[in-house]
Amino acid sequence: MNTPSDNSPFTVPKGNFRGHDQQGVWSENYDPELTEVGPGTPCGEYLRRFWMPVAMTDQIGDLPYRLRILGEDLILFREKKNGRLGCTHLHCCHRNMSLEFGIVEEGGIRCSYHGWKYGLDGTVLETPCEPPASQVKKKACLGAYPIIEYKGLAFAYMGPADKTPPFPVMDTFDDEGDELVPYLIKSPCNWLQVMENAWDPFHVVYLHTKAARVQFHEAFAHMPMIEFHDSQTGDFYTNVRRDGDFIWVRVHDHMLPSFTQNGGHFPIPDRSRYFGRGGLSRWITPIDDTNTMVIAWRHFREERFNDDPRGMTNRDEVGFGKTDFYGQGPDRPYEMRQRDPGDYDAWVSQGPINIHARENLSFTDRGVAKARRMLRNAIRALANGTPPAQPTDNFKGIIPTYAGDTVLKIPLQEGRDDGALQKEVSFKIADILRSGDHLQGFERRTFIENALKEYEASWS
Repeated sequence: MNTPSDNSPFTVPKGNFRGHDQQGVWSENYDPELTEVGPGTPCGEYLRRFWMPVAMTDQIGDLPYRLRILGEDLILFREKKNGRLGCTHLHCCHRNMSLEFGIVEEGGIRCSYHGWKYGLDGTVLETPCEPPASQVKKKACLGAYPIIEYKGLAFAYMGPADKTPPFPVMDTFDDEGDELVPYLIKSPCNWLQVMENAWDPFHVVYLHTKAARVQFHEAFAHMPMIEFHDSQTGDFYTNVRRDGDFIWVRVHDHMLPSFTQNGGHFPIPDRSRYFGRGGLSRWITPIDDTNTMVIAWRHFREERFNDDPRGMTNRDEVGFGKTDFYGQGPDRPYEMRQRDPGDYDAWVSQGPINIHARENLSFTDRGVAKARRMLRNAIRALANGTPPAQPTDNFKGIIPTYAGDTVLKIPLQEGRDDGALQKEVSFKIADILRSGDHLQGFERRTFIENALKEYEASWS
């Protein structure tokens, strides 16, 4: 009898194959405390305490616009007298006909079934089919939520009316020479795995640079030094790399539950740069447990700010279902996504709801672990009666933020460990950024820029 050689296709491969031993991963359950967002759930109640964008305003025409947010079916409409936006539950509170077929009028919307008319706050204004003596208007009301329309986005607050927080306006929302262009992209997965992507700076090295090709800038291939810093509004991290004689510090803002701002998308760290601002202000808005919206503004600044020296930005590619940087949606052929995956493929391929019990978190997952820990603590605190921290708690006006790129010319120092040097620089820059919190606008920018220039000069 002949024995198959090692090169035979019938030779059993050698190795420590343990698929059968680990079949249990397929029976693990997801973490409901962090992922379930519907009415009455702990996470859902927490998320409802914040203003969050729910649509681009150019989606809303002269007809009701149907949408789903936090597991609730809703409509948006623009009333005809003053053009104000209303947001109500989808179904008429009379006989449950969908108000997506309602008639938009001055001051509200009318159900086309029996004519009940509702104001923007859900008050029943008219019941034309009822007899004059009917008291139903005093008893019934339609669920409704307040809407603030701001720079192309519609923001809703879906929590208890008596707990409505002030609307937070960040300094990046109205910066000199900056045009905000909104976009919205949907993902068929849970909100948490989309949100966590921004807390994971190490994926930039591989997914965006080494995995298939350089998607942004070749300097992203350098392993960064990440340091997390507290602020009066939440957290930010410094993302530090050396590129020749320059130390490049990218700063990302993070505010619970899902607001982030990052550095520029297409910078070149080949010259000094002082407090260059971010390229993206982004929210993750849950549709339901297994569907999510990324709603954001792309920042397009005047040429003098040198945010796009290679001309890679494109306003025409930013809008509903699209943005001008790679890999954010399902708009590529499947084979292309396999050969050159992007962020969308990373978070959607984790499954409808990522199973944390299957993961093996490590050192580079410090940001993800921190985000989950902070979120869990905040959810439990609310359940125990402690209102969540708001970005407006410590600021009555414009809220200072930190995201952007700073590049300082600090050559290698003879006899000095460069890793320790980069860490020192990152903490110093974080201190300089926070030191301007008492200032606003041009005054704050000038203060920070001068402090950075002075610090850079101390190394020459």
